[in-house]
Amino acid sequence: MRNNPPSSTRRVRAAHESKSATVRAAAAAPSRRQQSRWQREQHQQRLLYIAVGVLVVLIAAVFGAGLIYDNVVRANQTVAQVGPDAITASQLLDEVRPQGQALDAQAKQAGSGQNVASYVDQQKRALPDQVLNELVDVRIIQQEANRRGSSVSQSDVDDKERQTVADFQASNNPAPTPEATAAPEATPGPALTSATPELTTLPVPAAIRTLTTPTAVPTLEDSTYTQALQKLLNQNGLTEPELRTALERSLLQDKVQAAIGQEQVPDTQEQIHAQQIQVASADLANDLRTQLQNGADFALLAQQKSTDTATRDKGGDMGWFGHGTQTQAIENAAFALQPGQLSDLIQDTNGYRIIQVLERDPARPVPADQLATQRQKAFSDWLSAQRSSQSVKLSLDPSEKDWILARIGVRP
Repeated sequence: MRNNPPSSTRRVRAAHESKSATVRAAAAAPSRRQQSRWQREQHQQRLLYIAVGVLVVLIAAVFGAGLIYDNVVRANQTVAQVGPDAITASQLLDEVRPQGQALDAQAKQAGSGQNVASYVDQQKRALPDQVLNELVDVRIIQQEANRRGSSVSQSDVDDKERQTVADFQASNNPAPTPEATAAPEATPGPALTSATPELTTLPVPAAIRTLTTPTAVPTLEDSTYTQALQKLLNQNGLTEPELRTALERSLLQDKVQAAIGQEQVPDTQEQIHAQQIQVASADLANDLRTQLQNGADFALLAQQKSTDTATRDKGGDMGWFGHGTQTQAIENAAFALQPGQLSDLIQDTNGYRIIQVLERDPARPVPADQLATQRQKAFSDWLSAQRSSQSVKLSLDPSEKDWILARIGVRP
């Protein structure tokens, strides 16, 4: 029987296996050309990695520099100088933000609508300049208080806060008006007046300014007080520390105002008691003056001829007045006269006046209402002079204003 030859165990390699072997062989013993190409590829890959890394670092640096400039450099730029004190953009923002929140709170109470939104936007845009002026006043008054050694204690602020909250509670929960009943005829007495304090120049929310009054500190139960305080804060968009800061500034201004008023406006001043006749034409005024020089009764002519309704029925009596309470023309004419003398014709927008001085007093006590008005004016004049002095410089530019507006939600 014929034996078949054994089958060969040798396997024919596929093409791809042959190629892999070639690659492995080449990798095991690469040629110079292959080594050079691989080195170039590796060098290019390293350069690519380096370039990407540098680009990432540059982007991060630019972004970081922008953040630093926006939140550090710009925030610390000076927007006003008040003597030795600088006011920075971030300090101004800290003052603007609560007032912007107060506007939002008021708008929320008023309801939605295009008119409300437009009004709030307009008011917010005015805040940086407005609040900067107020903050300048704060610094001026603080510096003056420091110079005088004046300060406000925390107990003073506590009392002012309780008073403010109690006034707020009373205004929101008025006592019921009792029904009218017949009352016995009252004995005539002095008329009661209610003087509304002039609004402070400091950045105190309007609702708070109108609530605080120079009365004894009211008492509220703790639970009622806490609720009323929170309601007041919510309606004005404030935190309690912000409220206390506003009240402290208001109290400090009161102290400085009182000190300056007492220094510049004494309790007693030179005053004149005079009477007047006012008419429309110069011819009539000259005729009346001639009659007075010939002995006619001043009071009688004033009742018959004067057009000034405030003094006519009193025979032209102007009462006592001091410097700064009449127009400059009337003051100049009156204080140039001695008792019994007549003035020349005084022309003003109301016509022609003749004044006769009845009495002079070099040191007459000033009525309380006039004294308060004069001292308020003295303080306002002093503060205005300080604002316009060389030691106060404002430097809020449009870019800084836009920076602040953007942070209170207003698109520049």
